Amino acid sequence: MSNAPERSPSESKHLTQDLDELSSLGYKQELRRTLGFFSSFGVQFSMMAVGSTLLLTLSLGMNVFGPAMITSWVVGGILQLILGAAIAQLVSAYPLAGGVYQIIARLSGQRALAWQTGWLVAVAHIVSLPQLGVGLAPYVAGWFGVKLHGGGDVMLWAGGLILFVTLINLLSVKVSSFVNNIAIGAEMVGIVLIVGALLIARHPTQPIDILINSGGTANGGHWFGPFLWALLLPGLMISSFDSAGNASEETQGAARTAPRGLMIANTSSFLTGTVVIVLLLFGIQNLPEVVSSSEPMRVILNSTVGTLVTNIFVVLAMAALVGAMLVLQLTAARILFAQARDKQMPAASWFHKLNRESVPANATIVTAVVAMIFVVWSPAFDILSEMCGLAWGLGYAVAVVVGLWALLTKHLPTSPWSCGRWTAPVFWVSAVWGVALCVLFVWQDPLHIGLGMLVVVAAGLLVYRMIPAKQRHADWASHPESVASGEPTCETHL
Repeated sequence: MSNAPERSPSESKHLTQDLDELSSLGYKQELRRTLGFFSSFGVQFSMMAVGSTLLLTLSLGMNVFGPAMITSWVVGGILQLILGAAIAQLVSAYPLAGGVYQIIARLSGQRALAWQTGWLVAVAHIVSLPQLGVGLAPYVAGWFGVKLHGGGDVMLWAGGLILFVTLINLLSVKVSSFVNNIAIGAEMVGIVLIVGALLIARHPTQPIDILINSGGTANGGHWFGPFLWALLLPGLMISSFDSAGNASEETQGAARTAPRGLMIANTSSFLTGTVVIVLLLFGIQNLPEVVSSSEPMRVILNSTVGTLVTNIFVVLAMAALVGAMLVLQLTAARILFAQARDKQMPAASWFHKLNRESVPANATIVTAVVAMIFVVWSPAFDILSEMCGLAWGLGYAVAVVVGLWALLTKHLPTSPWSCGRWTAPVFWVSAVWGVALCVLFVWQDPLHIGLGMLVVVAAGLLVYRMIPAKQRHADWASHPESVASGEPTCETHL
């Protein structure tokens, strides 16, 4: 671009390496490579927004296992970190928009399986938009002095939030990243605020054995079932492992930057969540009220640090969750873009189109339209949450099983970032845990979650069959005709 800023020798070197790597994988540079390490980290960290998300989801663990859910959080969280490490290594090998879709296609050659896995992960991101929108609606409306009456009002405000993040994402990835970084700042300030307040505030605290108190949920001493159900909380929250990977083609030094950002975001989210949950548990004033509440975090904060601090945290948390919505849509659109680029979408040329800021605008608009449709169903908050968790779980379970197969058959490529000597045990544990987590999600509610996921899979098969057979059977794993030639046209920033 004639108006691109001058690049330092270091920037130019990184850009050349990125372009060469992308070229070796069969693509030219189309998206703008504007993200540095912090922004890449931010894409993953914002997806979890662990302190803020606990405000909406802590009940998933507390209602089924009481304070003892901390044991499930720790065990499930560590397993999720191991799963994330396996995905990080695969992302490093294939730093491409499309994430697990690209990984599975290139490792297995099973194009239908790769497409369906990408579909599942894209659906998980898209369905999360109305889920968060409904959760945020009453709070955001309150900022404007509006009290919502009934489901219609909630749907209207949830739809407005989806429209808001869509407009930001259509501007440019640089603007989206800037807004998301502000949301990350709000998340960090909110975490520091509540951790500091819980440590400083004078209030009665629970003894340490509160951490093994099931709050009456483990009837007759039967702990195993509640422990398993509470594993769904870390399974839901420490997730979306390839979000940083989906932004790889917009990231400098993506083969190293994306997996590092992914791992640091996952680990810091898990550790932060552990500290916050433990402090909340020690601050419980009325255990039966907390265990039965749909908003246990808010109940605890109101009774320990007061309504003023709680309300300030809620405002910061809502801002952080708007950032999460932004990233959810951004990554979903990149999956659709990647599939369309490979001509593995109906109307592929239309989905593949970029606007003047190199944003896949049509794919972004489709994610918004589909999310708006799901708003109608989004009051079923728990069902939607767990369907998203199952979709993510299935996507990543397939990816690590394929990765394990590639490792055992010596087809797993070397990558700039890897688990080193721990690669084999990491992939084995990830494969077993990934499958087990999917079973847990379905087992909890086979009718709604299991049947709902079958409908999603069937819809994916229908869409896949709509792709012209000539395109489905084409050699789309590499695209030498699309490799960039001449000077790059993308703008780069550290």
